Amino acid sequence: MAENRQAQDMITVETTDAAVRVTIPKSEVPDDRLKWFVDSLRLEAIARRSRLTEDEASHLADEIKAGWWASNRHRFIKATE
Repeated sequence: MAENRQAQDMITVETTDAAVRVTIPKSEVPDDRLKWFVDSLRLEAIARRSRLTEDEASHLADEIKAGWWASNRHRFIKATE
């Protein structure tokens, strides 16, 4: 039984020609860290498929930051009347 429990607590990786399957016991990783891990993998996959040049990506990032700032500025700087 101890051997079965020990095997159950381990993170396993299975690889096939088409995919990689990672099994992580829920008790081993908090939900927020698991979400961060999966989101990072998704972002990496999107970035690999992207055809943006470095300059285009930089320009897009600047636009996103400017839009975020326009929407959230009021949270950081008190409006003057």
